[in-house]
Parts: sequence; structure tokens; C-alpha cells
Amino acid sequence: MAAMTLGPSDFRVRFWGVRGSYPTTGPSTSEIGGDTSCVEISVAGRRLIFDAGTGIISLGKNICRRAASRPTSYVFLSHTHIDHLMGLYFFEPLLTAGARSFIYGPGRSNSALQQTLRQLTQSNLFPVTFDDLKGNIEVHSLGGGEALEFAAPGERLAVRRSPPSRNHANGAASIVTHKSPAHPRDGVMLYRIKYRGKTLVYATDVEQQAGGYADIIEFAQGADMLIHDAQYLHGEYYSKTKSKAGWGHSTIEMAAEVAVKAQVKQLVLFHHEPQHDDAAMRRIARFSKTLFPNAIVAYQGLELKLL
Repeated sequence: MAAMTLGPSDFRVRFWGVRGSYPTTGPSTSEIGGDTSCVEISVAGRRLIFDAGTGIISLGKNICRRAASRPTSYVFLSHTHIDHLMGLYFFEPLLTAGARSFIYGPGRSNSALQQTLRQLTQSNLFPVTFDDLKGNIEVHSLGGGEALEFAAPGERLAVRRSPPSRNHANGAASIVTHKSPAHPRDGVMLYRIKYRGKTLVYATDVEQQAGGYADIIEFAQGADMLIHDAQYLHGEYYSKTKSKAGWGHSTIEMAAEVAVKAQVKQLVLFHHEPQHDDAAMRRIARFSKTLFPNAIVAYQGLELKLL
């Protein structure tokens, strides 16, 4: 699988990792894939990468192998739990001199996200330090409620604490953030990407409440595509002996309910339970369509096109 080419008017999505919690290997999960969360989005000639699970490793190698010049990547983290970061320091552009990487994600202060990422390279956890990485890396904390707008290619995003500027209404690409409390301890960042009248919402690692969180439903309202966490079966979530309530993830029913209430056009189920093999995922795919007819199950290598 190769990284997407960056067309100036494209709006496309490719899934490099679709598992939650931990990666899987073996023939029983080869159809869906076993890498943890990583989604590549090509929009307006830029490469956006959502989460840095193990799927980002293959993506990074492809980016550097195919790049005619020094590549620029924009990485957006939903949160900093380890399954969403375990591939970050094997992301080839971070290791490549001249490559530019802008990393955005939740943090309570300007330096909070960078401090968290540096902790992963402490001597008792990793062989090299953050400062040993050869790439040109910038880390920016987000609090939620920002409008991120693209400047010149290869440059950092403009971050506004307000609605997108007039350029957004004229079709320029932009990203709006929303910090949700629907994941344990520190919450999770949701992203809404809009370009030329099409909208995609990335909402992984959310544990919906009964009826769905009103703020998430509002944030996803009318989206052309909603990528939503759907890790658990109903019986797993509500099990009397091994309940998954409180672990920060939704059931298929929860994801479908949000899609219906938000009136989205397509629901993409994501962040799959690693114990669900390909046969189980095929059953989930069939079941999800009874709840939301335009629902699909994300798999590694799936490419979808909005424009």
C-alpha cells in the first residue's frame, strides 16, 4: 500500500490502522488489518494524518520513499493514550533530516503536548531522545474550539480561537476542533475537516452516553462522513462479568445512533476490538447496515473519496 498522491483539489481518506487498544497479527485478522489507529487524509494538496498508532509506521516509510523533495506532514492526535502514539517515533519523517512534521493535539498549556511526547523518549523507555530526532518537528497544543487554517504549503497552520475566516466560506480547507469529555480522565479531541462544501468528522475514542452526547451530535451535524469509534458489541459493553463500560469506547449501536441524530451521509466504523477477527467483523458490517444503511467497517487499505 502506498501513501496517497497529493492532488490540489482532492479530498480523500485512506486507513492505515483501524484497531483499538493494541495491534494484532495473524491470518484471522488479515482482511481487516491489525495496526492501531492511523488515518491519512489528502485535502487541498496537504497530507493530514490522524493519530499515530502502529499504522503510521508503514505510512511514514511510504511518504519518504515516494517524496520527490523533503515532505511535510501534519499529524493530529485525538489523545495521548499509548495505542494512539505507539508508532510515532518510528514515523520516518521524524527521523529524516529536512522533513517537516507539525504535530497537533490536546494539551492544557502551550507546552503540555510536547512535554507528554518527550516523556515517551525517556531513557528507561526509548533509546534516543526527542531532540535526537533528525526531522524538523513542531508540536502545538490544542484546547478545543480552535479553527485551524492552512497557510502556504509546508507552513504551520494558522490557529484561531474563533470561527473560520471568510476564506473558509469560500471553499478553502479548514479544520475545527472540539474537546469532548467522552473518554476517561483527560477527554478526547474531535476534528471536523471541511473543504469545498464537503465535511468529514473524526471522532474516535468516544464513549457515548444514553442517547448520545449532545455536543458530539452537534459537532458531527450534517457531515458527509463520520469516522466513529465502535469497538464493542452490546454484550461486551454490558457484560456482567467483564463489562467494558468506562473504558472510553462505543458500541456499534451507539455509533449508529449518533450518525442518525447528526444526519450524516456516511458512517465509518473504526477503532475495532482486537479480539474481533475477520469473521466477526463481517458480521458487524452486516449488522451495522440494519442500524444505518450507509455504514461501512473501516479496514486497513480502505480508500474513500469525498471529492
